[in-house]
Amino acid sequence: MKALRSFDKVLVTGATGFIGSQLIRRLARTGCRLILLSRTRSGQRIEGLGEDARWIQCDLTDEKAVQRIFQKEKPTTVFHLAGTRGRGDERGASVACAELNFVATTKLLAAAMRAGVRRIVMTGSAEEYGTGELPFNESMPLNPISPYGISKAMATNFALELHKDEGCPVVIVRPFTVYGPGQPRSMFVAEAIDCAVRNLDFQMSAGEQKRDLVFIDDTVRGLLAAGWVPQIEGSVINLGRGRSYRLREVAEMIWYLAGARSRLLIGARPASPEEACDTCADRKLARKLLDWRPTVSMSMGLRVTINLAREELAASKALCRAM
Repeated sequence: MKALRSFDKVLVTGATGFIGSQLIRRLARTGCRLILLSRTRSGQRIEGLGEDARWIQCDLTDEKAVQRIFQKEKPTTVFHLAGTRGRGDERGASVACAELNFVATTKLLAAAMRAGVRRIVMTGSAEEYGTGELPFNESMPLNPISPYGISKAMATNFALELHKDEGCPVVIVRPFTVYGPGQPRSMFVAEAIDCAVRNLDFQMSAGEQKRDLVFIDDTVRGLLAAGWVPQIEGSVINLGRGRSYRLREVAEMIWYLAGARSRLLIGARPASPEEACDTCADRKLARKLLDWRPTVSMSMGLRVTINLAREELAASKALCRAM
C-alpha cells in the first residue's frame, strides 16, 4: 500500500489510545512529520517514533488551544481518533460523550478547515447503527442506543453537512470491534485473553451478542488508506470482516487456542444494555474506495495476541524474580 508522502505533516488526536498508538508507529515509518495530541504526557513513552515526532499536551475541549495548535502547525493530514465512552465520569456518560465526541469534534473540524488541512480522517463507530438490520451498510439510517453511539452519530452527521456545505475534506471511517496486542484489559477480548494466559476464571455474560471483530493491523491499514486515497471526501466507510461471531464463541476459541485450564464462566454476569446490539459490517465500500480487505483471520489474530500476552506475562514474572 502506498504510504503518506514523507513531506506530509500529520496531526493525530487520541495518539495514546489502542488504535492511535499503533497508527502513529506505522506513520513514523513513512517519514511523516508527526504532531501528536494527548491530554496527558503518557504518550511520550511510546518508542519507535523517531526524532521528528512532537507531543503536544492538549485538552480537545479547549477550543482556543486547538485553534492555536492548528494555526501554528498547519498539518496536511489529520487523524482524529480521540473519543470517550464516558465511563466513570461523574457528570454521566451522555454529557461526557457529547462534550468530547461531538462538541469538541465540531470545533476541531472548523479549526482544521481554517488551517487548510487537505484530509481529515475521523473515526466513527459501529455503535452508530444501533439496532439496524445486518449487515450494516453505510447508507442505512442510524439508530444508536448508547451515549457513545449517539454522540458519534451526531459527529458524523455534522461532518457530512460540513462537507456538503463548506467542502470540509473529511472521511469518516467506522472500525468495528478492533482487537489485538496492546488493547486495554477492560475490553472483552483483552480481558478474556489475560484470564486465559494467567489461568484465571473468566466471568462473562451469556455471550449471545454477535460482534464483527477486526485485527488491529488491518484497522491501521484501512485508516492509512483513508488518509491518502484521492477524491473520497464526504465518504463513510466501514472497516470490518463482514462476519460476526457470538462472544461466547470468541471466548471458547480463546480458551482453546490458549490451552487454558481455568473455568470459562459463561452467563456469570449480566450484559450491559449497550451490548445488546449485534454487529456485522458490509465491507463492499471499503473494497471499492480503499482497495481494503481484512487479511488476518480470526484464529490467527487471536493466536498472535495470546502469544504476545503470554510473552509479556513471562517477562513480568522474570522481572519480579530479579527484583
